[in-house]
Amino acid sequence: MRNPFPKIGKVIKYDLKHSSKKLLPLYGVLLALGLLTGLCISPTRTQQFFDGEIVSEHVLNSRDFITVSLAVAYYVVACVASIMTIIAIARRFKQSMLEDEAYLNLSLPVTMGEHLWGKFITGFIWMFVCCIVTSVSALFCFIRLGWVDMFRELGEALPEMIMELQRYNLTIGKIIWMCILMSFAFTCFIITLIFIVNSFGLVIKNRQGFWKFLIIVGLLYINGWIFRLVPGYDSAIMTTAAAGNAAIKSLTIFSLLLIIISAVYFAVTQYMFTKKLNLD
Repeated sequence: MRNPFPKIGKVIKYDLKHSSKKLLPLYGVLLALGLLTGLCISPTRTQQFFDGEIVSEHVLNSRDFITVSLAVAYYVVACVASIMTIIAIARRFKQSMLEDEAYLNLSLPVTMGEHLWGKFITGFIWMFVCCIVTSVSALFCFIRLGWVDMFRELGEALPEMIMELQRYNLTIGKIIWMCILMSFAFTCFIITLIFIVNSFGLVIKNRQGFWKFLIIVGLLYINGWIFRLVPGYDSAIMTTAAAGNAAIKSLTIFSLLLIIISAVYFAVTQYMFTKKLNLD
């Protein structure tokens, strides 16, 4: 029986190498901006702002202006990094599967399934890296505001948070699990949506941008109907424990539907590339 992992690993290796040339410098800029913003923030000025002293007296200096400018730049770059990560995944898929590079890639002794799984895992890696870089850079923004004190205060507030969650029959473990499940499902959905939209490029030769836009709108519309299967609940007429259970149930079903839709998108993409691809 053929072992697919070495071939998938090679696809991941080359795709990571190609995409890293564009994404890693962008992530580096994001981390640098987060660190510069954190170093420019003055704990004293921040306290004065929250106390209303700066607002009431309109006392601003050049350092405040630089800090605000860096914070705005950080926010913009953080948004751009997230968008560019998705664009890079889509662009890499199109280059290696539909454009000139496809003649070389798809003539290699690698099955279509191995190509797609390699690209799926690569996309997952970049989405995960983007999330980690954004989180770390956000922490850098608070580097002078006292991480130790912030975590200590969070630890002191933890028992009260746990008691409040227990009223809704929830735990921190359930919350973390739901966040992981929803993040996994949403990432699968985004990557496979990129796959299936680009796969229609095999049968659409003219005005691809226009038709791909219509395909995205159509798929999202269909998904909206599917998501109506998620049971709703009215917290106003429920006990707190019942509302918590209903929320977990709804979010779990929503995540599972996203995963099922992603699996369908992946299967359709593999069918399209297996049956409709013509390298001649």
